[in-house]
Amino acid sequence: MEIILAAMPFLIILVLLFILRQSAVRAGISAYLLTLLIGLVIPRFQIERQEILHATVKAVLTSAIVAYVLLFGIFLYHIMNETGLIKRIASLISGSTQDPVRQVILLVVAFSPLVESVSGYGIAIIVVAPILVELGFSSFKAVLLSLLGLSAVPWGALATGTYIGANLAGIPFQRLGTDVAVLSIPTFFYFAVTAVYLAGGWQGVRAKWAELMLVAGSLAFSVWLFNAYVSIELAGVFASLVALGVEFAFIYFTAKSTPEEAAFSLAARNQSKADILKTMSPYLILTGVLFISRLVPPIKAFAGSHAVFSLPAYSFSLPVLYSPGFSIFLTCLLTILLFKIQKHVIKRAVQLSLKQWLPVTLSTIAFIGTSEIMAAAGMTTTLAQAAAAAFGSAFVLCSPLIGGFGGFLTGSNVASNAMLINLQVEVAKQIGMPAELFASMQNTSSSHMTMASPSRVLLGASVCNIRSEENRLLQKIFPMALGSLVLVLAAVFLLNLRG
Repeated sequence: MEIILAAMPFLIILVLLFILRQSAVRAGISAYLLTLLIGLVIPRFQIERQEILHATVKAVLTSAIVAYVLLFGIFLYHIMNETGLIKRIASLISGSTQDPVRQVILLVVAFSPLVESVSGYGIAIIVVAPILVELGFSSFKAVLLSLLGLSAVPWGALATGTYIGANLAGIPFQRLGTDVAVLSIPTFFYFAVTAVYLAGGWQGVRAKWAELMLVAGSLAFSVWLFNAYVSIELAGVFASLVALGVEFAFIYFTAKSTPEEAAFSLAARNQSKADILKTMSPYLILTGVLFISRLVPPIKAFAGSHAVFSLPAYSFSLPVLYSPGFSIFLTCLLTILLFKIQKHVIKRAVQLSLKQWLPVTLSTIAFIGTSEIMAAAGMTTTLAQAAAAAFGSAFVLCSPLIGGFGGFLTGSNVASNAMLINLQVEVAKQIGMPAELFASMQNTSSSHMTMASPSRVLLGASVCNIRSEENRLLQKIFPMALGSLVLVLAAVFLLNLRG
C-alpha cells in the first residue's frame, strides 16, 4: 500500500497526460497538489508544513535557474524570427542541400547539439523547430525532430547538470562526464537514425547510411575525446562543430552527383561570406561570449564571484553573470544593436516571449515541486528501496528507469540529479556495486528522457503553434526516448562483460 501511495504522483501524471490528455501545466499542478495531500494526511509520508514550504521554495528557486536561461533564449529566437534571421538560416541550409534527409542530418544530428550545449534547457527546440518548418516539414514532424535533437543534454548549458550530479554524488567531474560520454555513444547513433527515419523513412536511412554513421560517429567520438582530454563543459560544443564539418564535407564533395544538387551547391558557394557570418552572428556571438567567460580565467573569476544570488538555507546559488542566461541576454542586446531592430519589433518579441515562457515555467515549477516534496516525504526513497529489496544486484535494471523518469518528470537534468543521484549512489553502496556506474546511468538516462518531458513537449508545441497536438506529440516521442534507456543498459552490460 505504501508503494502504491508513493507512486501516486507519477500515476496521476501519466493518467492526465496520456489518458485524459490534459496539458503539462494541469498535470504538474495536479501532481503537486496530490503529493501535498499525501504529505499532510498519510502518516507514513507525513511532513511538517515548514518542510513543505521549504521544498516548494526550493523548487521555485531551482526553476528560476531554468527560467532565467529560457526567458532570454525564447526572446533571442523571437527577435531573430521577427527580423527574418531564422528564414535566412533556413535559406542557407536549403541552399547547401535540397535533400530533406541531409537537412535533418545538418540540423538535428549536428547543429541542435551545438545549440543545446551552448544554452541548454531545451533552447535547441526553439531554434531548430522553426527552421525545419521553414524548410517545408510539417509543424508536428518539426517538433518531433527538434525533440530528438536534444541528444547532448548531459552537456547542455555547458554540462551544468553533470557538474551538479558529480558534486552531489562525490564523484570527480571528469570521471562522470567521461563515463556518461561512453554510455551515450550508442544513443547518438540511435537518435540520428530515428531522426532520419522520420524525415525519409527506411529508404532515406539506407540511402545515407554511411554518411549518417560517419556524422553520428564523429559526434559520439568527439564528445568522448573532449570529455576525456579537453573540457567537459565545452565538449558538446566542440563535438557538434566537428559533426557539422563532416556533414558539410559530404555535401561539398558529393554535390555534383545530380544537376539539382550541383546547382544548389553552386548557389551556396556564391553567397557572400560576410552575409553568412552576419546571418549566423547571434550564435557566433553567444558561443564567443560563453567561450570567453569559461576559458579566460580573470573573466571567469569575476563573473563567478560578482552578482551572485545565494540562499544557503536552500542550497541555492545563482551567479547571475556566469549563468548562460546572462550570455544569452548579452547576445540579445548585441543582436538588437547589430541589426538595428526597431522598438515595435522588440515589444512584440517581448510579448510573444512572455506568452510562451509563462506556461513552460509554471509546469517546470509544478514538476520540480512535486519531486521535491516526494523526496522530503520519503516517497522517492520508498520506491527506490522497494526496487532494491526486490531486485538486489539486478537493481541495475531499475537505475536507468528511475533516472529516466526523473528527467521525464522534471524536464531538467539538473533537477533530476538533485532529486535522485544521491539515492542512486546510496543504493549502489548497499548492494555492493560501483557508485560511479549508477551515477553515470542516472545522469545519462535522465538527460535523454528530458526530450519526452511534458514541459519540453509543451515548449515545442508552443513554438510551432500546435498546442492542440501536445498529447499526440507525447505519445510519439515517449517510446522513442524509452529506446535510449535500453541502449544505456546494453552499453552497461557490454562494458561489464568486457571488464
